[in-house]
Amino acid sequence: MAQLPDGQARREVLALVEVARMDPRAWPDVRDPGSVEEIREAFGRRCWIQYLPHAGAIEVRDIGWAG
Repeated sequence: MAQLPDGQARREVLALVEVARMDPRAWPDVRDPGSVEEIREAFGRRCWIQYLPHAGAIEVRDIGWAG
């Protein structure tokens, strides 16, 4: 996959963060067995994020690009 322009990449990630923040528990829980941290994973068209839901907010742990 070609390198995305910085502005376009930023907008795509921020849009996905906003979608995850609006309904953080709608996305799959991908925590390791026995882990106490609730780690969720949300997918966009070309990017994904792993995050921890908090009261009214999310903490993004990792961002990656598909392909």
